[in-house]
Amino acid sequence: MKPRAKRHARVAPAKFTLWQQTALIAAIIVAVAMVYLPVLRGDFVWDDFLLITGNPLLQNFSGLVEIWSGGRTADYFPLTNTIFWIEHHLFGANATGYHAVNILLQIANALLVWRLLTRLNIPGAWLAGLIFGIHPVHVASVAWISELKNLLAMFFALLSVLCFLELDDQRLRNSATAYAASLVFFSLALLSKTQVVMCAWWRDEKSAEAKTNHDLRRDVIRSWPFFALAIVLGLVTMWFQNRGIGEEEIVIGSLPRRFVNAAMAIWWYAGHLFAPVRLMAIYPNWRFDSPRVLEWLPLIALIGILTGLWHWRDRGTRGAFFAVACFVVALLPSLGLVRMAYVRSGTLVADHLQYFADVPLLALFSAGVAYAWNHQQRMTKIATATIVTLLVGAMGTYAFARVQVYRNEETLWQDNLSKNPDAWQAHIMMAQRRFKQERYAEAAYHAGRAAELKPELADIHNELGLAYCRLERFEEGMAEYRAALQLKEAKPSTARNAGVAKIRANLANALAITANHLSESAPTVPAEAMRRYDEAIRQYQEALELDPQQPAIHRNLGMLLAQLGRYDEAIAHLRATLQMVPNEPLARETLDAIEASHR
Repeated sequence: MKPRAKRHARVAPAKFTLWQQTALIAAIIVAVAMVYLPVLRGDFVWDDFLLITGNPLLQNFSGLVEIWSGGRTADYFPLTNTIFWIEHHLFGANATGYHAVNILLQIANALLVWRLLTRLNIPGAWLAGLIFGIHPVHVASVAWISELKNLLAMFFALLSVLCFLELDDQRLRNSATAYAASLVFFSLALLSKTQVVMCAWWRDEKSAEAKTNHDLRRDVIRSWPFFALAIVLGLVTMWFQNRGIGEEEIVIGSLPRRFVNAAMAIWWYAGHLFAPVRLMAIYPNWRFDSPRVLEWLPLIALIGILTGLWHWRDRGTRGAFFAVACFVVALLPSLGLVRMAYVRSGTLVADHLQYFADVPLLALFSAGVAYAWNHQQRMTKIATATIVTLLVGAMGTYAFARVQVYRNEETLWQDNLSKNPDAWQAHIMMAQRRFKQERYAEAAYHAGRAAELKPELADIHNELGLAYCRLERFEEGMAEYRAALQLKEAKPSTARNAGVAKIRANLANALAITANHLSESAPTVPAEAMRRYDEAIRQYQEALELDPQQPAIHRNLGMLLAQLGRYDEAIAHLRATLQMVPNEPLARETLDAIEASHR
């Protein structure tokens, strides 16, 4: 070894006895379990209602077939959705079982991170596994049931890398088995979530310098199936994302802006890894206009750091280069370089998006701690142990508190709005929650704020219209319904879907109610009331053209027609209602009254 390289030689990884290993394994298990214990009392939040409790594909075996065919899914994560299907049949609507599975996977991932880094001869591997297990940024991936995809993908990816690393140490027959296992595990990781990037070529200086062209050719031959799988399933995910986005406008900016934002996001994620403060579900909006001159500095700094680490790789920076490079590569799918659904909130970053990328930087940090710990000076060891203990304790304490934020929708969105009052998704979720609680004034406030922040989304205007109508502010409510219809019908992909039928039905309900109010004290039906009745009938009819299997629309139209004396038309709709919902009380009462008057 060169004298210069000797001065920067890495610290040898610690060797543990069986009892020591058992104690260290137990320490990680206990630490992770204690941090995430409160989540066992947690409920479903956010996307959990769409992916689990309200997902019709989880109900029966035909849904499982559709999960793998991808006909009605927003993303192609069939393995994750299959686990949801199994969990749904095991746990039903009890969130505790789902949370327990997530916690067990996080424990397994923390142990596998330790095992992988040990296998790569990286000192401080146990500390990296512990920090990975209890890091506050990872709470979003564990406490949020929907992020099972992160946990599953990481679990299988780590197994894949461990099997791949066994290739050089096995006999030919066993090497084939290890290679096949690695490829299978990698496929399972991609089918759980495609944001999986293999970045395991962490070699020490000696092995790197000793590589021959034959070795490099062999590595390429071994690796290409993994890259091919990743590219194919990555393109499939992009296709599904674009299908789900449809014609919704998602702004990601010009190409220069995307590169600038990507660099800033990388620094942001690194900052939150080493200083996890003020965490939230939805972060403030990012800029997507033309970049200013100073905004190029993060990109220039990132390129400069990578260039410097590579240039000085023979002086001990090879490990640091690979750690930073792997961190950047793992983040690439979520840096806003292409249009993806997660950017619809207006922000480019989220805690769960850095779950895969954190391992290499944690390895680098832990290796640095190990180097300081092995320093000959006693005071250096004491200072290192004290600082690390305080840091780990602070992270565990904050993670424990952060877990409790995910207890239910109320705690999650109140926390988010206290830190980011302009998060439109938080406002619309709070509006829906307040509407269900019959706190309509608050529902109108939150829906109104969401409409101000995201005026191009029709569903928000519909939600605001519902709240206004419950407050008997019908004219404002109808204005919101009409705005929602205008937005829906402006795009061919949304002009004739079931969502439009619901909005038309809501508008028809409001028109009929206001027409009744106008007619209450009048000796005859006023012209304005009659106009509203006629429009209500048209809206109901157009809604039924779009979604004819809606009993509530048939019932309301039938009752309105009966009220206007159009009995033959009313009977047809009331009977359609009872055919879909036998003994529906209002439809049965109205139909019986009509039939009795005609005897």
